[in-house]
Amino acid sequence: MIYLTLFLTFFKIGLFTLGGGYAMIPLIQAEVIDRHGWMTLEQFAEFVGIAESTPGPFAVNISTFCGVTTAGFLGSLCATAGVVLPSVIIILLIASMANRVLNHWSTKSALQGAKPAVVGLLAVAAFSLAGHAFFKGEGELNLTALLLAAGLFTLVRVFKLGAITLILCGAAAGVALQLCGLSF
Repeated sequence: MIYLTLFLTFFKIGLFTLGGGYAMIPLIQAEVIDRHGWMTLEQFAEFVGIAESTPGPFAVNISTFCGVTTAGFLGSLCATAGVVLPSVIIILLIASMANRVLNHWSTKSALQGAKPAVVGLLAVAAFSLAGHAFFKGEGELNLTALLLAAGLFTLVRVFKLGAITLILCGAAAGVALQLCGLSF
């Protein structure tokens, strides 16, 4: 039963989320933490970091991690298939009638209207994860994490670093801070 639940949960997430993997974060969080209790917020935040650091699409990585921790290897297959299948179906349908659908006024209007919703979902995810990253247990500000994030943000804005370089810089800084006795 858990396999079907994993598949249907991630199928719903894949079907009703526009805007890619990041826009899925609030819905995944609501489903796996609040509704099903498959993981804690701390585990989820760690999985988001791992999913970002590993190759492949974010949605596939996060669903695979969730599935494997919830129900093992078969659970990861069910969750991953669930999140991918809606996109495959939609892409096949769109490809079969691409010119008619994409140039139709209703499609253009729907996509234009969905943009603000996607931005809102991304903002919710960013604030939720930032709160977890920048505050320790009792609401105490994590100054080390805040300074590291500010430094990495500066590197992106000034030197236009890519995601891979940024992740490597963040990982190196984390290791260096740990070696110096500073913790998050």
